[in-house]
Amino acid sequence: MKRNKLQWGTSGDAILLMFIKLVTIVLGLAVTRLLSEFLSVYDYGTYSQILLIVSTVTSLTILGMMDGVNYFYCSEADTKKRESYISTIFALQCMISAAAGCVVMLLSAPLCTHFDNPDVAGLLIFAAALPLLQNLLSMLQILLVSVGKARLLALRNLVVSVLRLAVVVLVVTVARNVAVILATTLVLDVAQVALFGIILRKNNCSIRVKSIDLRLFKKIFRYCAPMAVFTVVSTLNRDLDKYLIALMTDTETLAVYSNASKVLPFDIIMTSFTTVLIPEITRLVAMGEREKAVSIYRVFLEIAYISTGILCCAALAASPQLMQLLYSQKYASGLTIFCIYILVDLLRFTNITLILSAAGKTKALMLLAIGALAANAGLNVVLYQWIGLPGPAVATLLTTIGMGLLILHMGAKELNSKLHRFFDLKFLLLFTAESLAATLLMFQVQAWMAARGIHYLIILVAVCGVYGGMMLLLNGKRLLKALKNVNKATKREDG
Repeated sequence: MKRNKLQWGTSGDAILLMFIKLVTIVLGLAVTRLLSEFLSVYDYGTYSQILLIVSTVTSLTILGMMDGVNYFYCSEADTKKRESYISTIFALQCMISAAAGCVVMLLSAPLCTHFDNPDVAGLLIFAAALPLLQNLLSMLQILLVSVGKARLLALRNLVVSVLRLAVVVLVVTVARNVAVILATTLVLDVAQVALFGIILRKNNCSIRVKSIDLRLFKKIFRYCAPMAVFTVVSTLNRDLDKYLIALMTDTETLAVYSNASKVLPFDIIMTSFTTVLIPEITRLVAMGEREKAVSIYRVFLEIAYISTGILCCAALAASPQLMQLLYSQKYASGLTIFCIYILVDLLRFTNITLILSAAGKTKALMLLAIGALAANAGLNVVLYQWIGLPGPAVATLLTTIGMGLLILHMGAKELNSKLHRFFDLKFLLLFTAESLAATLLMFQVQAWMAARGIHYLIILVAVCGVYGGMMLLLNGKRLLKALKNVNKATKREDG
């Protein structure tokens, strides 16, 4: 029997992505724990140094091309020209990443000196090759979602995570060799690139050398370069307070602040929906169907703040126990900062750049990010002087609110709409009041249980479970209705 599209559709894709993302996070933690446990401290340190180089080079060489792939694939109606854009972007990425890889190899001696580790030299070939493969995979994943293969992508992520775990188990029990682990990662990435290429070709999305058009470089860079700046500046914005804390305090204080301000996966549902809605929103904006885009974005925001709100407020209600579970009791002095950053994560749904990037407003996003960085820097200093250690965290919260309102306002303007049309204001106020009341109530319950010496894990499970149950009872039907509305609005038959 054919499944009804409301039972699966776009919402089903997003939920499957979310579920598998959770599994891959757990498997990733298992891999990290196994490597930490079975590799010597020196070998694990060497492995971490190579991964640090890979991460840095990957961030510096992606240059907004993931957004570029989505924008030019979804907004260009002419099939031949679309193929030229995509092929040219991939060619650019290959050239830039290859050049970066050569630089990494040439910097062998300085890197070994910086890390004070001669063994890094023999492993730099992996640090040179992996960024290209990881960037290509990120770009290919965007195309897979665009051609309606989100479920296949989710299952691939699960299979790869399981394979990596199996390989790590094998390596740590037999070889315990960093080079073998990195070589396995390289082979898996090459295999995935090849597989994605075959799948895309079968879905009439080819990347060919003959389709590369050097004349498109200027237009591609005009879109991608500001997005690259936006991404880098946004990342720096998140870490700005840590630079100030490092400057003004000692190593131990920085350790507490760094743990308390770590990004937690409260937005896992929101990011899953963002992944599957990016191509749809981009197509609608390109075709001028702004009313439909407003309708879909309104439902997306409702799903985002309900799901993120429940997770974040449950975490706030049991924040002392959650912090103890994540970082141990010795970091308890950072609880206030931890709670402020949960609020930052709660409000991050307002900072989604879906509409502006779909409309090609990358220069506006770049300027917005630079402005937010300047405002955050100023507030960091002023609030640190005024209220001490929590000051920079409050600065990040205020900057997140301000930038969120600006992004929402600019997005509404781009769709010829008003900001209030993005929300059902009556429901938003009701949900906010319910969340505040339930959080205060369950925080008192947690404090009462803690005062009676109940184990922190029992408190954490009980408080979060009761809070989640209450909020789902009050808002579960509304959330399910929103999921169905996404499917109706995107009108994609289940295939």
